[in-house]
Formats: sequence, C-alpha cells, structure tokens
Amino acid sequence: MTTALARRAAGAPKLKVLLLTACALLPAGLAGQALAASASDASPGAASTPDTAPDNAPDNADVAAVDALVVTARYRSEDVQTVPIPITALGGQQLEALGGTFNLKQLMSQLPSLNIQGFSGRNQTTTIRGIGTNAGGTNDGLEQGVGLYIDGVYRPRTGTAITDLVDVESIQLLRGPQGTLFGKNTVAGAIDIRTREPSFTPEWRGEVSGGNYKYLRAYGSYSGPITDNLAVRVSYLRNEREGLYYNTVYKKRWDNLDNNAYRLDLLYKPNDDFKLRVTADYSIQKGNMGFNVVTAVLPTTKANGSVVRGFYEKAASVGYTPLAIDPFARQIDLDNSQFDRMPSWGVQSRADWQVGGFTLSSISAYRDWRWIPNYDGDQIGANVSTQGIVDTVQTQFSQELRLVSPDERRLQYTAGLYYFWQEADDWTTSAYGRDAAKWLLGPTYPDEVLNGLASVAHVVPATHSYAAYGQATWKLRPDLRLTAGLRYTYEEKTGLYDAKVGGSAVAIADLPTAWQALAIAARATYAPVSRYEADWNGDNVSGLLSASYDLSDDAHAYASYSRGYKSAGINLVRQTTGVDIFVAPEKVDDYELGVKTRLLDRRLELNANLFWTTDENYQANYVNTTVSPAVTYIANTGTLRSRGVELDARAAPFTGLTATLSATYNEARYQSYKNASAQYLTSYQGVKDLSGAEASGAPRWTVAATLRYAKPITLPGGDGGEAYIGGDYSHRSHFFAAVNDDIFSLVPGYQVFGLNGGVRSDKGWDVSIWARNLFDEEYFNTLSVNATYGIVQGTLGEPRTFGATLRIKR
Repeated sequence: MTTALARRAAGAPKLKVLLLTACALLPAGLAGQALAASASDASPGAASTPDTAPDNAPDNADVAAVDALVVTARYRSEDVQTVPIPITALGGQQLEALGGTFNLKQLMSQLPSLNIQGFSGRNQTTTIRGIGTNAGGTNDGLEQGVGLYIDGVYRPRTGTAITDLVDVESIQLLRGPQGTLFGKNTVAGAIDIRTREPSFTPEWRGEVSGGNYKYLRAYGSYSGPITDNLAVRVSYLRNEREGLYYNTVYKKRWDNLDNNAYRLDLLYKPNDDFKLRVTADYSIQKGNMGFNVVTAVLPTTKANGSVVRGFYEKAASVGYTPLAIDPFARQIDLDNSQFDRMPSWGVQSRADWQVGGFTLSSISAYRDWRWIPNYDGDQIGANVSTQGIVDTVQTQFSQELRLVSPDERRLQYTAGLYYFWQEADDWTTSAYGRDAAKWLLGPTYPDEVLNGLASVAHVVPATHSYAAYGQATWKLRPDLRLTAGLRYTYEEKTGLYDAKVGGSAVAIADLPTAWQALAIAARATYAPVSRYEADWNGDNVSGLLSASYDLSDDAHAYASYSRGYKSAGINLVRQTTGVDIFVAPEKVDDYELGVKTRLLDRRLELNANLFWTTDENYQANYVNTTVSPAVTYIANTGTLRSRGVELDARAAPFTGLTATLSATYNEARYQSYKNASAQYLTSYQGVKDLSGAEASGAPRWTVAATLRYAKPITLPGGDGGEAYIGGDYSHRSHFFAAVNDDIFSLVPGYQVFGLNGGVRSDKGWDVSIWARNLFDEEYFNTLSVNATYGIVQGTLGEPRTFGATLRIKR
C-alpha cells in the first residue's frame, strides 16, 4: 500500500506536465487563452469519419491532419466541432486500440467526466461530473441520473452494459441534461452506444484474445444479404477468465468471468426511403463474483471517547480468525456461496421512413433483465449473515416516435413522443447464521436466538412514464444559430413492500424461558413484519436554450442553459424514523460555455468548455446506521453544485502520429446538506451538516490521454500493411465514495497506463499485443463503511493484465 500511495502522490506533477504539453501545441497567443478558458468537448476518439474530407482539409493528402469526427447525437450526421454540446466520442478503431478492454466500466478511463462505482452486476451506479446516482449501490426506487442508451433504447440498469459489448460501432458521451433529445429524461447526461447494422455486402469478422489469468475472449460475426431487400448480422461472443481473488475457504479462485452473448440483427430495406431493423439479443454472465474485500478495520474508540465492540472483539466472541488486512493480496475467506447469474435478453425494432426530406422513426423495445444471486451477507468468513440478496426480475417496454426535419434548412427540428414502462419484481432475503446472535447482539446471547432466522420481503416498484419533447435550431445567419428545446413529462409510480419472517429458527417456546422475551425482540428487529403499498404521480416541464457562433471556419463558440428533471424516488424498505416513502424530484439547472477550434492546418483540435450545474433536491442512497440492522434508503441531500472546466485536444503533428488528451477539473460540493448521516467516528450525533463539503463520487481531477504511431510496411509475400504502437493513460484524483463523506470511504487518487502494439495487413488481419494497468497500480473502485462489522469494505481496480489479440475481417 505504501508503494501504491507514493506512486499516486507522484501523479500530480505528471498531470501538470500533460496540460502544459497540450497548451504548448498552441500558437503563443492562444495558449494563455486556453488555460484561462479551460476545457471542452471534442471527442478524444472517432465515432466515425466522413466519406469525403471537409472543405478546409489540406490540399496535400500526405500532410498530417486530425480526422474529422462525425457524431449523430442530434439524429443527424454532424461534425462534432460544430455541435454545441459537450461530447466525447469513441469510435470502433479507438475501442479496438484499447487492447483487453471489453466493457463500459473499463472504458471509463477514456471518459474523464464519467464515474462508475460498484461491486456486482446489480450494484453499479453512474455519475457525470459528480451528478447521477452514486455510493455504488443500486436502489430500485431510484432512477439513474445518467441515461444509458443502446441503439436508441433506454437501459435503466447499468449492469446491462458493464458486461461484454457486442458489435459496437461507437460510444458517445453527452454531458449535461439531454431531455429534449432523448426519450427518457436525464439530469446528468447520456451514454449513447451504437452497434453495427447488417450489411448487404458479405462480411466476416472474427477475434480471438488470450492473456494472463487464463483470459480467453472469442468473437465471431457474419453479415450479408438474405435477399435483395433483407440483410442479417449474426454474432456470438464468449469471454472467460479465472478469478482475480483466492478464496482460502473453498480453495478456489473467485471473481471469474464466464460470459456468453448472442445477437441476431435483421435489416429490411426495400428502397432508399424505408428501412426496418429488428434486433434480438441474449447474454448471460455467471460466476463467483460481486463481492467486497476487507480493506481496513474501523477504530473502536469514537471521537467522544466512547468505546464500541470492534471487529476483532466480535470475531473472537464467535471463534473466527480473520485474514490479515491486505486487500491487494486479493485473498478472501467468504464461507457461503457467491455464485451469481445475470441473464438478459430483449427484442427491439426501429423503422425509419424518409418522406419529403423528413425522417419519421419508430423505436419499440421489450427487455428482460435478471439478477439471480447467492450472496454471502457478511462478506467475511464468520457465519453471521449467511445470505443477503435481492433476487430481481426487471422488465421494461418502451415506444418512441420521432420526427426529424430535413438537413440544410434554415430551421431544423426534432420532435418526439415517448412511453416507458418498467417493473422490478424483487425478493429480498437476509438470513442469519450460528454466529449472528453473539456478533450482532452480544457475546452472552445463545446462538439459537438468531440462527436460522430469515427476513424475506417482496418488493415491486413500477413506473409509467409519458413524454413529449422537441428541439429546434434556427439559423439566424450563416454563422449564428439559436437552439431551443422543450419537454413535458408525466410519470406514475407505484410500489409494494411485503416483509415476512422466514427461515428455520428454533421456535421461541423451545428456547430457555430467560431468553424468550429477548429473542422475540431480537427477531422482530432483524425480521420485521410489514406491508404497505404506495403510489405517486407528477409532471414537469423542462427545456434548453443555446446559441452557437462561428468565429471562423475553424473556430466555433457556444453557450447554453438547460433544465433537467428526475421524478420522485420511492423507498420500498423497512419503515424507520426518517424514511419518507417518496422523496422529492430532482431539478437541475446547467450552464455551458465552450469553444471548439481547429488549429495549425488541422493538425490540432483544441476544445474548451466551462460548466456550472446546480442540482436541487439531489437524490442519493442514505445509510441509517443508528438502527439495527442498518437501513439503506433514498433521501434528498439538499442542493449539489458542480462546476468546472473540460479540455479536449486531438493532435496529428506529423503523418502516422496521433495523440489525444482530455482533462476535467470539477469542483462538486453540497451547497446545502443539513441532515447527512453522521460519519462513523461521530455516529453518536445521528446527523451532520455537510453544507459546503465535497460531493461524493466526484474526483476533482480526471485525465485521459492516448498516443499512437503507425507506419506503412511491406509484409512478407509483398502484401501491404502497417505496424503500430500506442499507449493510453488515465488519472483520477481522490474522492469520497460514501454520500456522507466519511473519511474511511476516501478513495485515493490513482493513475493507470496501458500499452499496445501490432501489425495490420491490408488483407484484413490484425495481430496485436497489449497490457492494461501496465505498472500494476493498486487502486480502489469504491469503498464503503460497514459499522455493523467494524470494517471498511471495497472493490479493487483490476491488476495488470496482458495478452494478444488476432482480428480478421473479410
């Protein structure tokens, strides 16, 4: 740990060097302006490239230049430099260049404003610029603040995209509220993932990767015509890896990968004016995964001098000898099953009609996502909580109708109608073992008081959402455009909570008389009986206003204001003091001011963006540790403010060399948070005023950079090709993982390097070697304070992985 912390501390000077290097690429007169204005949004990677070069491209094709990026965030093919939205885009080639990267959580390193915390397929939370849903634990009554879309379909579960991504063509990250562009409202931003369409030209793609930890990834895809009007793409992906942790109880490696994904994609295109795309997919992830490790032991003396039973004292009372605290030894001693399965499937269709230059689209989708866990409730080797699970079946249906006006008109607009329904059918179980009574109640309690007891709750939250939205851009002059958007949202939410006693605990009458009253009270505490239903409905109007101005052919400025809205959260939990069934909706006011430039004969793109966001009634997961067992529920923290600067640079100094740099400085604070849960050392206070404190889940500094050099070569046999080598870098400064900024949840800053290189043939094959986390940096993804067990638990970042990949395309 000491070595790792030393390496992290060395990261700050390197960060300054990267920023100064980017500014050094500018003409002297612009460097100072760039530092003063700070940050922006041109993408660090290509979503796609145009078929023809822009008018201002160099005449000599051999002169180095940054490729233009074409994005479709506004449902039109547009040069990202002219779109007045903070966007980061990653295209297919850049995704492939990040060797060993196969899911969204790993791609977070190249999306600086994005933060994903979590420890299992179900428990993943996402923020952009510190706004969204944090604390690394999912609550089914809390909507995501970051909209996740795959081929235009909203995914309310981050877990559906943290596994393998199949047939990805591009990933676009839009920052700030996007309710006037996308079907489902979002307050923090949107992640827009697009996949490859079927082609009418026969095409084969294949990929095989192997690496350490017995890593094996195999992917195959065929696309081609069935008839003159119908094309198909069929894809299969297999991903496996042995565990990154060793379980000393089961004598096996855990946290393994065992994933399969299938995809069938049909494209019907009878003419140039109509096309229908129907996609069916199925994936399943399974393995002994989704657990935390003990990262530290909490002190037994609180700030006021009071002493509590600590981890080691409780362990001794049940005869448990814990492992030494050394998280990066990657050893665990969980003594109950942790085998989880996460199947997901869906069918969606998209029809596009071209009528008089207008595009009318219909997107329909049904999805089914399941989380089938066997979760060791205490996450340690003692037999306290033998199971702590939320078995989930989440189903959804969405229908969107959208009209897009023709391009190249003075007034361009998009308008849509949207309906979304989702329901989660959850069975929550907390089961207690032979050590529960002595650990939770006291060393003198007999095991039979809690042994075999189970609390079982049926929880069913459901949402019906209806919306109408539109956005129009008016070209006042060739160099000046105004954009306005409006959205109306109406939502209905219902919920059922039905908790009962389960398990096989000894009957109260069979206990010694002296313990019967205590046992009744203890069982009522840990397995309460309760039932209630709740419903809520509400509506809201939100919108956008922005202006963009062309300073020149290669410089574009914009300013915008937008209002985001997230409906009320619903708490379907055991009712205790302080728990409101419904919490107030979030309302976000976001201001953006940016400039996007091309410089040095298009050898450099430098973009800067200034943002200021205020989130009123910010909804966050709240842990009440003043009751036993602790209750996690949603609460309004008050007002959160996120403000800062973003810088994006892409450079091609000479032919063959390309470089990117993205950096975000974000000061996210609770402007008002008067009723935060008191931190561990002062938990006796109950609540704490955190107004003015740092917001959780929001690193102050995030940086991503890539460097790649490619050189044409002649391969044996005379075929043409190229050799390439590249590297990537990411840095995140420290942040609090817990909503209440508990010092024991402080995630230290870290930096990770990657390296890749290979040879590509003009005949369609590509062989590469790669390494992720090249220097084996020891870092945490998230940390949580568990006062019940007297420990800090966390999820570790991946260790160094390396391997080789063969790709073939025909």
